[in-house]
Amino acid sequence: MVRDACRPHRLGGAVAGLTLLGLMAALVLGSGPFALGGTRATGRSSPAGVVTRIIPVGATNPARTLAITVVLAGQAPDALRDTVAALANPTSPEYHHFLTPAQFAQRFGAPAAATTQVTNTLRAAGLRVLDRSADGLLLRVQGTVGAVERLFGVAIEDYRTSAGGRFYSTVGAPRIPAALRGLVTGVLGLESYSAARPASIRHFAAGSTGYSPTELANAYDFGPLKSAGIDGSGQTVAFAEIDTFKQADINTYDHAFGISAPDVQVVQVGGGASPADKVSETTLDIEVVHAIAPRTQVIAYEGGGDTQSLVQTFSQIVSDHKASIMSISLGLCEKFALDPSQAPQDLQSAFTSSGQTFFSALDQTFQQADALGMSILVSSGDTGAYGCNQFDASNHDVTASAPATSPYVTAVGGTALFTGANGSYDHEDGWEGALEGAGGGGGVSLVYPVPSWQSGPGVSNQFSNGKRQVPDVSADADPLTGYAIYDSTDTGCSGDQCWGVVGGTSASAPLWAGLIALANQKGVASGKGPAGFLNPLLYQIGTAASGGGSAPFHDVTGGGNLYYPATRGWDFSTGWGTPDASVLVQSLLATEPSK
Repeated sequence: MVRDACRPHRLGGAVAGLTLLGLMAALVLGSGPFALGGTRATGRSSPAGVVTRIIPVGATNPARTLAITVVLAGQAPDALRDTVAALANPTSPEYHHFLTPAQFAQRFGAPAAATTQVTNTLRAAGLRVLDRSADGLLLRVQGTVGAVERLFGVAIEDYRTSAGGRFYSTVGAPRIPAALRGLVTGVLGLESYSAARPASIRHFAAGSTGYSPTELANAYDFGPLKSAGIDGSGQTVAFAEIDTFKQADINTYDHAFGISAPDVQVVQVGGGASPADKVSETTLDIEVVHAIAPRTQVIAYEGGGDTQSLVQTFSQIVSDHKASIMSISLGLCEKFALDPSQAPQDLQSAFTSSGQTFFSALDQTFQQADALGMSILVSSGDTGAYGCNQFDASNHDVTASAPATSPYVTAVGGTALFTGANGSYDHEDGWEGALEGAGGGGGVSLVYPVPSWQSGPGVSNQFSNGKRQVPDVSADADPLTGYAIYDSTDTGCSGDQCWGVVGGTSASAPLWAGLIALANQKGVASGKGPAGFLNPLLYQIGTAASGGGSAPFHDVTGGGNLYYPATRGWDFSTGWGTPDASVLVQSLLATEPSK
């Protein structure tokens, strides 16, 4: 490929050759409970508003073998919350004295007696325990449909969709039997519905280009870090993925930009992931990290897109403890998960048996990650302040997306980045495309109260209601000012035709993952540990920066996210803003204790 083919040329923030129709079509990436955070600026997809009809087929064969996950209650949940808070509080004597996996399991995992009682009860009901997570909080169980129905008091039915898919789901929510109450918080896997696949068909606009690694480094001040040899060496980022990728695409990207990166490691979770349909989210994630921290080891954990598979994937990333950073570019509508009756018919099938259990399992896994010293970056969504619109085109409620709303992760929003003639940072606006119904996710959680660390200039405002607010930080995500990405998933492209411009908060989240890999590498070189859970320190840094001096964040004050405006200080559109990487890394390490 000719190097100049990847150089962006922007006029007023628009990519040359882009049609409005192509952009609007590209913004719909999923129609189920989980949708990808990235949007391809020059792709096409199914028209917004297409309704997936569900057709009942009949009772699931009671002799069919079913795999489910039983979620156990951990020990001392109040003590765990206090421990996570102390580990992330720079003023605490426990600050960054992270636990080992064995210490976490002993203090906060499921008690051995509880695990034994649950296992015996399951076996007595005719089920077989296949394995358990290292902390004992998840039991992977197998049994017949009939045995599962009897134990949990549900009926499991088969369905097909108007698009030809087939799945099973429960009629009503499961009941925890008396012998398991207080020991088990819920069960996952009683439904298999998953529409977490991109539906776009790529049609790249001729000559359109996106930001290259060098241009991103210039805009976000990564240059001094790279000049000092900080390139991610010795660090590992884990991605939770629901589709596959081609190592050859990553190699092409790396070759085009002179990047020398280790081959991506792949870990299959459960039955693994499906091949990407038209757009590979995994490819986007990996290439963005390579652009920022090229020597970082990337591990792609590939699993399914249903709630059970996602929980298993997140849990395995944490339990394996191979990575200090996890990046997640998936989301769901909190409102639909909490109250499936409010969701379209297909999403009701996905959440009826697992909504509350899903949140409970996420909390346990993310708290464990924080206790072990991991940093979790989660994309905030791509439909602006209307988090449910991505899954139901008729829903225009002002809502935020989970798991970005979790108080144990760092939610990453989106901006439109503009650079000067010499490639230096010029300004950014909050990403909002009114005509396309697209923008950086942000808003107020329906699930989580505002955490104690979430304070500072701008945090308390006319939209606050005592709940967790997102995003925490941001980076470029507007497809009109997006990233140069090579992806040959669409079999209709070959060679240079597979280059395109990609945006979305699933590009901004891995950018931040790469930044933290650089910070961790620099920390190790000075005898310090990983950054760990970022938010308490990010809010402390953001508050201090409001008083003047070298700014670790670009405070974005223009634009918005289709509802919330970008303002001075923290805001619902961009959080604290976007990174000045060199300054921010110094700020992150300033409070880091030496080992």
